[in-house]
Amino acid sequence: MAHTKRYFVAGAALFTALLSGQTPTIRTNVDQVVLDLVVRDKKGKPITDLKREELTVTENGAKQTLLSFRLVQGSEAISSSTTTSSTATTTGKLDALRQLRLVTLAFEPLGGPDERKLARSAALDLVKSEQGPNVFYSVVAINTRLLVLQPFTTDKTTLATAIDKATAGTSAPKMVQESDNILSELKRQLGGDAVGNDSNILSATATAANQPLGPGMDPGKVALAQIMLDILRMDQQAVSSGTRLSLAALKQMVQGLAPMPGRKSVLYFTGGLYLGPELNQMFENLVGLANRSNVTFYSVDSRGVGASNNQGATSQLNNAANASATTMMRREGGATKNEMMAADNAENAGRANTQLRVRELAESTGGFLIGDSNDLRAPVHRVAEEISSYYEVTFNPGIQNYDGSFRKLSASVSRKDAVVHARTGYFAFPPTAGHAPEMEPFEVPLYKTISDGKLSSDVEFQAGAVQLQAGVEGASIALLVEVPLRALQTKAAEGNPPMGVHCSLASLVKDEKGEVVRKLSRDRSLRVTPEQAKAGNFIEKTTFYLPPGKYTLETAVMDRESGKTGLRRSEFSVAASQVGLAVSAPVLVRSYTPAAKDLDPAEIFQFQGGSITPTLGNTVIATPGAALRLFFTVYPNRSSKAPATVEAEFTQAGKSLAKVPLPLPPADAQGKIPYVMTIPAGSIPPGSYMLRVTAKQAPESAESTFEVKIAAK
Repeated sequence: MAHTKRYFVAGAALFTALLSGQTPTIRTNVDQVVLDLVVRDKKGKPITDLKREELTVTENGAKQTLLSFRLVQGSEAISSSTTTSSTATTTGKLDALRQLRLVTLAFEPLGGPDERKLARSAALDLVKSEQGPNVFYSVVAINTRLLVLQPFTTDKTTLATAIDKATAGTSAPKMVQESDNILSELKRQLGGDAVGNDSNILSATATAANQPLGPGMDPGKVALAQIMLDILRMDQQAVSSGTRLSLAALKQMVQGLAPMPGRKSVLYFTGGLYLGPELNQMFENLVGLANRSNVTFYSVDSRGVGASNNQGATSQLNNAANASATTMMRREGGATKNEMMAADNAENAGRANTQLRVRELAESTGGFLIGDSNDLRAPVHRVAEEISSYYEVTFNPGIQNYDGSFRKLSASVSRKDAVVHARTGYFAFPPTAGHAPEMEPFEVPLYKTISDGKLSSDVEFQAGAVQLQAGVEGASIALLVEVPLRALQTKAAEGNPPMGVHCSLASLVKDEKGEVVRKLSRDRSLRVTPEQAKAGNFIEKTTFYLPPGKYTLETAVMDRESGKTGLRRSEFSVAASQVGLAVSAPVLVRSYTPAAKDLDPAEIFQFQGGSITPTLGNTVIATPGAALRLFFTVYPNRSSKAPATVEAEFTQAGKSLAKVPLPLPPADAQGKIPYVMTIPAGSIPPGSYMLRVTAKQAPESAESTFEVKIAAK
């Protein structure tokens, strides 16, 4: 059971930055482990007078020296320090915004009226209990997808309303509509629209597009509302139904909660989980992710005493036992089909008890199962106690090799009959990984390569940052990683085409202090034709917002077939703009797909309903029919009624060669003007040129530049 907490300093840095109105900076510090735990006596009553010297913490069997020890209780933190002669205690108030405790009530579709009534009663009992001023609740439902019924709030009335909706047997379409309305409101306030006056309801946001905070927006509200948006990112994913949907939704909740410091809990109201063998890894990944992200699950089985959790299990166990007994008694002759399947039947019997896995989910992440009763008040009271009161200690494990391995933790006390509830460990990831609660196994060697810092061209690729829209607070950036398929070793694959490639990549953006501020990681396995393997490329991209400053981009790409890895490092700068007009940096167009299906309106690289595939190269070979195609975007000042115009100028060695006005189409629905400039490459003499794109909108102007090389065939 319970509550080991270990988090990189990322969460605290994120929230502190948001409170100050700055763009979040992710800090990494795996040298310090933060562990929280609950101590109870043999009767289950919390022990709140534990002394530092009574507690022993070990990691991988080695005793650790505690750097800090404190009891977090209600709105106070009681710290103790020991000298050679005495032990002193100090009491301080918790910061109501920096010492958050987040609780998510997650409801699966419930059964009959009795089950819904029991779940409603348990949820309301928890919400109405007194736990301190910094406990925020949200209400979500897993029904066709992950739905939000109430963003994080301390308002008990609005929470009660959301709980009623979650337990009323409401149809999925109605809940989907309500969730979509809430999500739209969160996104609407993205651009700095008026924020509600209710200081308890955290429904303001600076959006997933990482825009700077709008005037009047409360940074504290922005922080938790952003967490809510992160939780709901699953809405954009195609997920099937049943247990797979449940596991995917729970994983998305954990991912959204991960960046925040403090205690994070999920009360999971469910009738159980049936896990076939194909879902074992997905379940284990969820448990590991929760442990790395300091998220505790409390599973609530609201079916009451009458639940037939074990009928299917009992039947299958009996069948397995009978088959095994038959085999043991038979001395000669062949085995029957049932006899041969005895071991499988025994394994499936455990799966047939749907309560076993939700119990495992809770106990593996530090919580416990609430169920097998028609009165859940006592266990709910225990949950409230654990949210409100716990010990928090820190120590330095002195890790020398960040290999991603599991580090086993154990906590014990010398006091007789005392029981400690704590998580069982964490995974040691490289410091350069940043805050990586979602760390996948493929990422570990990549971050180790980046951490080692030895540049390598064993795998050919390009990586770069393209500035998009500049603003007063900084600029939006597109991070691109482009890998030519010829750089990867092909493997045999079934079907047509009969070839495949597999590569992984990871990019880290660091500020001038060397702190990780953004990351991109992908694992890609592709089927390719021989022609694609020779001349094809694939590109990964992500967009984000950065404040003004100098940055370093470090990228590692691994060919999974050959085991070779390449590492590149480059620098770029971000400059702020004091005007409302902006123009992005031009990029070469590798290909264009007109009338692209399911094109995301927020996709940066699109033009007149088609999809742009950019390339980080800057060389065009002047073969017959070749063209210089450059893509850029003009961002007009929406507050100006003057039309925006653009002029392209080519220079060479500082001398202007040509100036060409470009006809701009109307702005799209997002208020921007994407543009593709096409010039026959054969009409340009070989050489290096500087292209300057200047946008004007009286009285403002903005410009960007791009160096292009025209090479002879």
